[in-house]
Amino acid sequence: MSSLFPRTKPAFQAEYEMSCNTHNLKYVMYFSMLACLVFGIHLIHHFRLGFGALNPEMIPYTLLYGFAIIYSAFNILFLSKLRNLPALEPVASFIEFTFPFFMAALAVLLSGLSANFGLGVTPFAIIMMVISFTLQGQFKLMCCVVALAFWTLAIVLVFTTGPEVYSPLIAISFITSVACIVIANLTERMRIRQFEILSELNRNNRQLQMLSQQDHLSGLLNRRAIDQILERELSRSERFAHHLSLLMVDIDNFKHINDAFGHVFGDQIIVEIADAIKMHVRDVDYVGRIGGDEFLVILVETHHNDALQVADRMRNEVYKLNDKYKDCLVSISVGHGISEGESHLALIEKADKALYMAKNAGKNKVRSLFSTPAKAQ
Repeated sequence: MSSLFPRTKPAFQAEYEMSCNTHNLKYVMYFSMLACLVFGIHLIHHFRLGFGALNPEMIPYTLLYGFAIIYSAFNILFLSKLRNLPALEPVASFIEFTFPFFMAALAVLLSGLSANFGLGVTPFAIIMMVISFTLQGQFKLMCCVVALAFWTLAIVLVFTTGPEVYSPLIAISFITSVACIVIANLTERMRIRQFEILSELNRNNRQLQMLSQQDHLSGLLNRRAIDQILERELSRSERFAHHLSLLMVDIDNFKHINDAFGHVFGDQIIVEIADAIKMHVRDVDYVGRIGGDEFLVILVETHHNDALQVADRMRNEVYKLNDKYKDCLVSISVGHGISEGESHLALIEKADKALYMAKNAGKNKVRSLFSTPAKAQ
């Protein structure tokens, strides 16, 4: 039975519901504009009759057209504004769901009036088709609205017209209702299929983009990605006058580790050191591997002293690995540079010089290359 009702896969359900809400809002806005135009033209035509628009035969049409214009204008004016206010989002959703019920009531009343004048149930057929397109992601609700409208119209026709009139009109209304449900079912299935294909493509694209920026061994950012981020963050720090610190990290004696214990063990050390470094950065910071045994750490909005404390915590964290690897001395040296208006390459060179200072000081050290700007006169 569930196959009769089109549904997206569970993995896409929440995302599809959000997409449907957005599209339903758009449809309500478009059809509200169309309703204002169509019913406005009809209302103008009725007022051309002068006082004839207020006679007993015409006043139901006049009132219906007027009310339809007021309701549609309300949607156009307020619905988009309500959507921008999270606290009033339930009100906006209520208005969206009210729209098909309002249109269904309009279809029943207009078709009932038209039938009495021998004009058939054309409004019912047109408005039911509008409803079938309006409720994206709400197929069951759409079926309920169409079924309720059909039975209401059938009752209205039975009580207001004779058998020779209501019999064919009820048959036409029934065929129209079934056709709308079938069309809505097929349309919803196509919408779901298209949405799933596009969502899958977007996910694959995001995954490919992530893989293109990721170092295959450590899972950190690769050289190209970290360079791009450093350029972007330098521009941002200059624009907002924020501090930006850069750490260059190098594994001490890594060539000896590879030669003595093998490249597989060396790869394992790289992964564990990468994890140790990530333990001491925030979500807003960036860590990348730029070479076999070298890493770059971008510390956003971080001053000189705070950056040195972070670097020292990283160094201590890595040194704890010696409790695990008794036969292998594992340590890192860290060079620090802080942005002072230079290019990203100049900042990397500054951190690299500081790294050599740490190496020359005996390794397993943190050093900084930082010049304090002269105070403004």
